[in-house]
Amino acid sequence: MAKKSKHVFGLLLIAASLGLLLGILGSTAYVSAYGSGENWQLGFAGTGSLAGTPFGFWGWCTFVGQTSGTSGDCQVSQYLHIGGAGNIQCETHFEVTGWTAESGALTPLTNEPDFFVNSGVITVNPASSTGACAAFLQGAGFDVSITGPGTLTIMGPSDTEFPAAPGHYSFNGFAVGPISYTELQIQVSQK
Repeated sequence: MAKKSKHVFGLLLIAASLGLLLGILGSTAYVSAYGSGENWQLGFAGTGSLAGTPFGFWGWCTFVGQTSGTSGDCQVSQYLHIGGAGNIQCETHFEVTGWTAESGALTPLTNEPDFFVNSGVITVNPASSTGACAAFLQGAGFDVSITGPGTLTIMGPSDTEFPAAPGHYSFNGFAVGPISYTELQIQVSQK
């Protein structure tokens, strides 16, 4: 009987410990995947061609604010197949200092505004790909200029072509301007 009592006591101790842990976790403030200040989180990936040049990208963004704001962050990896010039890979970090949600390229499909980045700095890695990355972004409609090796400045409103509404979006085979997407997947969450 003593052995059975020890086993029951051990189970009760484990259950009480788990209850205490769940109580502590349940009482803490909500913490999001990236931080506590952003209202929007986006994950995306796509492949396609820009004026006949094959490309691919994937990344994520966060934005602080409801329909506009002065803070955002994006990390995007992209590759370009230039043909005879070889392949170019860019790792870009967007430090967004101004953004808005407004009618954009995807609005006719989603009935929702797009995220526009209006100001900020983009760091390009490797710095040797700065020109090619700038040309790609400019071809995609971004208003950016090269301001130094590995540095681009966002000069004005640039449509990210990501909907500013929660949901999962799939735009395979979609074309807008010089961009033709083989596939485009976007996940948007808001808190």
